[in-house]
Amino acid sequence: MFYLIYFCVVSTILHCAKAATTSFPPPIIRTLDTTSQVGPEFKTLDPTAPVDEATPKAIAKANEKKISSVSTMLSVIFTFRKPFLPSIFNHSQNIYSDSILKQTSLNSNNIFLDAKFWFNVGLKQLEKIVNVAKDNDDNSYKKKAKNIIIFVGDGMGVTTITAGRIYKGQYLKHGPGEEEKLSFDEFPYTGLVKTYNVDKQVPDSAGTATAMFCGSKAHYGAIGMDSTRSPINSTQGRLTSIMDWAQKENKRTGIVTTTRITHATPAATYARIYHRNWECDSEIPEQSKEHYIDIARQLVETSPGNKFNVILGGGLQPLGATNQRETRTTPWEGGTEKVCSRNDTLNLPDVWLKMGKEINDERAFVSSQQELKQLDLKKINSLMGLFRNNHLTYAIAKEEGEPSLKEMTEAAIDVLERGNKSKGYVLLVEGGRIDQGHHQNYARAALHEVYEFDMAVQAALERTNKTETLILVTADHSHAVTLNGYPARGNDILGFANKPGQDQIYETLTYANGPGFNDHLNQNPTAENIWITNFTDKQRQSFTYRHLATVPLPDETHGGEDVALFAHGPGSSLVRGVFEQNYIAFLMSYAGCMGPAKDFDNSCQHRSNSESLSISLLLFAAVSFVPYIYSYI
Repeated sequence: MFYLIYFCVVSTILHCAKAATTSFPPPIIRTLDTTSQVGPEFKTLDPTAPVDEATPKAIAKANEKKISSVSTMLSVIFTFRKPFLPSIFNHSQNIYSDSILKQTSLNSNNIFLDAKFWFNVGLKQLEKIVNVAKDNDDNSYKKKAKNIIIFVGDGMGVTTITAGRIYKGQYLKHGPGEEEKLSFDEFPYTGLVKTYNVDKQVPDSAGTATAMFCGSKAHYGAIGMDSTRSPINSTQGRLTSIMDWAQKENKRTGIVTTTRITHATPAATYARIYHRNWECDSEIPEQSKEHYIDIARQLVETSPGNKFNVILGGGLQPLGATNQRETRTTPWEGGTEKVCSRNDTLNLPDVWLKMGKEINDERAFVSSQQELKQLDLKKINSLMGLFRNNHLTYAIAKEEGEPSLKEMTEAAIDVLERGNKSKGYVLLVEGGRIDQGHHQNYARAALHEVYEFDMAVQAALERTNKTETLILVTADHSHAVTLNGYPARGNDILGFANKPGQDQIYETLTYANGPGFNDHLNQNPTAENIWITNFTDKQRQSFTYRHLATVPLPDETHGGEDVALFAHGPGSSLVRGVFEQNYIAFLMSYAGCMGPAKDFDNSCQHRSNSESLSISLLLFAAVSFVPYIYSYI
């Protein structure tokens, strides 16, 4: 009788499990097919398919485990197969794609909205915030920013800011940590930013940077182009950026980053391209080559990139040059992401220097920290410094000869403030390796990058006139990392959240997914604990030690929650509440009297004192945006 009841219960569970797998659509695997079409090709993976010989050994071992409890038995019953992972994968791809469009009435006509829609959203948000300021007799919004510096901590979500603050207090100030402050914690105005792309709940850096710098949300992977982009038409959906707007007002412009200079975030200030991976000519699919030039060439050959006064970062290789002094190539340099090489044999730094001679522009190119320090920046009009073939190394393991983000920021400000002082400048500074540390579950490396970023912000505060310079600090997106448990005050932020020796220990900083899963998975099928916890102190103190992750992925994913925006200086009161990410471009436009919001009120030199913005003026401003949406230079 007992066996009959047991058989009925198990049969019922299996029947329910089968029904569950058929009541939901199968997950979708996204791959890029560069032969038949440009863009994603979607293939479905059937989770009910039989496990084949290619299934990882871990599944076979898991199936050999003895069923020691009802809960373990149920977990085995409901485990159909391990998720398939592409052999070549990086965070610029998306493994599983939503099937929401198939399940609901939403379609591309009403969610993949173009720049006209997003410009209107930005305009309305600006009107709302200006009127709130007026209602509160706050006239600070009227102050014009002569200079604008926007700092982007790539992947620096709120959890990362909190953990970075504690890390600074513990490891660099030797205190409990929680009471520590980052330089931008003191900024008077803050807001929350909604980061989604037009086609993704959780965004990538290309779409988010396009929103911040061009004023329109964009597709995952798109740079400087709105949702109407085409792989065979480089003018369709083309946007201008804050750098275009600044140059039109004769402001000086520049970009600084710890990543490749052609990487997604800096590229969005100067490039208009269908996909972020097209950094070199070798990466553009054949059917698109006659329509697009690669990101590196756009930086050097087209506006606004060819007019930048400062270009500092990594990425010699995509520009067709190499650093012969580079002493090491590290497997952790960019995670699973690979750096491209040129097929056309162009040496773009040489091209940049030759172009400078043709227009009598005093240009200098450097590739080391020493060369940068030896330059008389007061005599340089335009500076290009590329210090590694790929990204710069992590700050915690800085290669000899590489400048810090602080040093590059100081040099950039010195060059930008040299000429045309009455007009001012616009500068992007990106701490790009916070993101890449998180992608590999390198929590220590990521938090040290936050400290490096914090030092650069502090340097800018000390080097600029606070009455003339608007400084913004934000992130493009967050990451799938949590600060969890109930650790004691002053507990090591990189340590365990509970006491070793308890049934199942876990770390304060834990990732939802990533390569840390396999590093910690106990391969012994008879072990009581599924996680390996006996790492030595030396192993855990290495910056390449991976923190625990609950789902195995080659690259950890981004997070989709709102990120913070901190503001200091003239125009900082335009940062209030919760808003779409593309509003950041509008507040810079309005504060700097440039671009689409320049004509938002009667005069940029003397802000209007009217109680509210007139409807006629609102319509005028909306019409005036059209040239900025689709113009190209």
